[in-house]
Amino acid sequence: MNTIESGTKIADNPINTHQGNKTRDSNTSTSSSMQTQQVQEQSIKESQKNQDKEEKRQQLIELAQQLNKELNPLNTSISFGFNEDINGMYVSVTEKSTNRLIRKIPSDEAMELMAKMKEIVGIIFNKEA
Repeated sequence: MNTIESGTKIADNPINTHQGNKTRDSNTSTSSSMQTQQVQEQSIKESQKNQDKEEKRQQLIELAQQLNKELNPLNTSISFGFNEDINGMYVSVTEKSTNRLIRKIPSDEAMELMAKMKEIVGIIFNKEA
């Protein structure tokens, strides 16, 4: 009787192994599709971030133009602008009669420094690396 029982167990093993392979294949397929879905979600989020940045940049440019238009009739010597290199606004104070620049906030030097710092940070933390 002992021999028959062990023979039965041996016959059962290949079936169990075969079923185990199907389960592993199914798990691998599920894992692969989950990774693909995560990559797609991440690329969608990055696309939305880029789109949001562009929308904010456009809003700042429009705001600067609107502020300049509003202040023009008041004969003020303050003007607003948008610097592409730093993706930020600046304010210029000028003498109205001579058009001489009194002050620019932030200064040209500060804006150049900010642009260089952004460039260096971009090199250091390159997303492709």
